[in-house]
Amino acid sequence: MQEIEYSEDFLIIRQKPLILKLRSLGAGVEDEAETKITYLEAAYFADRKVLPLDKDELLKHALKKDEMAREKYATIKYLRDRGYIVRPSLDGTPYLRLHRKGYRPGEDKTYYLIHVVKSDWKASSESLVEPLEAASRLRKELAIAIVDVTRAGDINFEPKFLKFGRLNFE
Repeated sequence: MQEIEYSEDFLIIRQKPLILKLRSLGAGVEDEAETKITYLEAAYFADRKVLPLDKDELLKHALKKDEMAREKYATIKYLRDRGYIVRPSLDGTPYLRLHRKGYRPGEDKTYYLIHVVKSDWKASSESLVEPLEAASRLRKELAIAIVDVTRAGDINFEPKFLKFGRLNFE
């Protein structure tokens, strides 16, 4: 059995010290004697030299399923580098989930649902309805992360954020 295995959706890690390190950093999902980590999270930790893998190879795996992988990676990197725990949704939705600073997943609820868009995104009521409904269903606030990726594929690591709050007339 391999210590690190590539599956369709996740990187599966069975190396105990690496599992403990990732869990301490708020990454991965426990599953008995292994941890599953999304390719986007794995790319971040490969870039930070926590995982002994190539970031670009991991991003290629992520791009197979998600054309917004580079933009999501830029958002994850930006927020993680500032001390936030941010992770891709594991329920098949395209959103990132942001936890409050200082809290690990499982210690506190998700604080924001982040919808990542490209810099040429045109805001319209149609483009906002689905993410706003998803955030409302989950009782989260929505943030739109606007990420600029240059023609050469270099990532600008300073996304612009738009925050949408919930409004109740009760």
